[in-house]
Amino acid sequence: MKPSLLISIFLIFLILLKKSQANKTQKIVTDTLIHKICPQTKNPPFCMYIMNQFKGKPLLPKPFAGVMGMAQNQAKTTKEKILGLQNGIKDDKSELKLRYHKCLEKYTNAMNQLNEANRFMNSANIRSVKHYTSLAMSGVQSCDKEFAKSHEPSNLVKDNRKFQDLCSVTLAICDQVLPGRH
Repeated sequence: MKPSLLISIFLIFLILLKKSQANKTQKIVTDTLIHKICPQTKNPPFCMYIMNQFKGKPLLPKPFAGVMGMAQNQAKTTKEKILGLQNGIKDDKSELKLRYHKCLEKYTNAMNQLNEANRFMNSANIRSVKHYTSLAMSGVQSCDKEFAKSHEPSNLVKDNRKFQDLCSVTLAICDQVLPGRH
């Protein structure tokens, strides 16, 4: 046999072996996995509600991408709500308008961070997904206080917490997916 043919057969064997190992290590969303992920989050019951929708499916890519998509949508919705409230205040020097402006900037940054996280998720760089999701979540945490000061009936505190809860689920999934985690 020619050496080039042997090398080709060997390379094909390695590729097939790698693919079969990847399939064996793929985590499926089960009750056990949900109970590993959700206690790590800010809101375990919310996490369980989200993760139960994906039971029986491989953790990657759909559930992971789904939770990231929910976080991105929540950031967009919250940002739009803040913008609407801010634009409704005519006095440019209003303390309330300034509070909204601060959080609007934080949500703009959070959306940029999540876009980066999503880009890294598409290239399977889980450490970077975790890093950028963490930045997005921590960036808006101070908005809880800003929204609470305003006493607005707009549910911004609730929206802000939901965004943080979704980021928290994403971070907990990252911890399960990173190499060396079980």
